[in-house]
Amino acid sequence: MAVDHTALEIENGFRQFDLTIDVIKYYLEPERPFALRVPLILDLQKEAVRGIEAEAGQIRQTPVRISQSNHAPPEPHLVASLLNEFCDYINDNWHEKTAFYLAAYSMWKLNWIHPFTDGNGRTSRALSYALLSIKLGYELPGSPTIPQQIEGDNKHYIEALEKADAAAASGAPDVGEMERMLRAMLARQLMSVIEAAGPISI
Repeated sequence: MAVDHTALEIENGFRQFDLTIDVIKYYLEPERPFALRVPLILDLQKEAVRGIEAEAGQIRQTPVRISQSNHAPPEPHLVASLLNEFCDYINDNWHEKTAFYLAAYSMWKLNWIHPFTDGNGRTSRALSYALLSIKLGYELPGSPTIPQQIEGDNKHYIEALEKADAAAASGAPDVGEMERMLRAMLARQLMSVIEAAGPISI
């Protein structure tokens, strides 16, 4: 019987988002200071490709290419160390950088490393949303959520990734466009809460 990839991706998307919310709730507990570790990234990717990829939750062992992108991801033997460096960077800058910067940087950098054969984008968006929420100290209300907005229309997301890639290639990493995108999307997500509350009484 053929695997219905579309149905699996939808189901996995819900499962991955549930895990993301669980992670947010876990680290919002005051006795649990946040520190990003590679196993969390692996767990998020595993949920995204469960039943689709044979090596779900494992770092890729082969080279990959990104369609319609000039960025060539690092060779597989470099991925493990790059992931550890990425986690160290987030942890070292957790208190110094803003929530939008950390979320934007993680969304771009994880895509840049491209540590998996599949599910890189979905995993980067889930991790970014978790970092944004944990850093802000809230389980963010409203819908569509930032990941849902990107899923629905990824044009700005692709543009922001390309700008960050170009900046990194020139030796001056810049995720400013990604930060602006996240700000606008969070505003839309939160505005839905205000709209749901109803109009002002006259």
